[in-house]
Amino acid sequence: MADQSGGNTADVEEFDEFDEIITEGRWAAFKESATRRMSRRIAEEETAEEPVEPFASPSAFGSWSVDAARALLDVQFHRAATRTLLPLAYLLGLASAVAIPIVGTVGLWRISAWLGIGFAVLFAIPLGLVIAATVRLLLEFVLNASRLAARVSHISDMADDLFQALSDVAEPVNQLSKDVQAVQFWRFRRRSSRK
Repeated sequence: MADQSGGNTADVEEFDEFDEIITEGRWAAFKESATRRMSRRIAEEETAEEPVEPFASPSAFGSWSVDAARALLDVQFHRAATRTLLPLAYLLGLASAVAIPIVGTVGLWRISAWLGIGFAVLFAIPLGLVIAATVRLLLEFVLNASRLAARVSHISDMADDLFQALSDVAEPVNQLSKDVQAVQFWRFRRRSSRK
């Protein structure tokens, strides 16, 4: 009986040792994954350019114009240009919200003055407002889709890091499992030899 209790103490110590190894392996894998993720995020933040506010100053408008021209000439879509081109698209949308009712009013004015005035009062102003609101809503939808895509990409990166960390932990755990099975197999053989 004394031998068995001594054997049990050794078993508990072995399992504590295996538990420490597993815990250290998990910690090391998590730490390595977190370090990679943080270094990747820092590198992305350094390379990511915040879009310039085009109407803050004349130099900002010049910088924004250059960024917008680069975005328009990027036919391979190597970089996202959504945030850069939104002010340009909105300005063009507002210009069309003003131009379309004016062209309609002038066209109808040439046919009849009363028809032109009636169209301007009854249809042109609401049409312009509807076009402006539609352009604004569509561009906000595009902006939100762009933000969502950036978040999904970030979540995907985190999932990849988690998968890598779990893979890094799985290999030592599998090895420990094989080692524990081998030790127990050896112990059962030894017990059967005593009987």
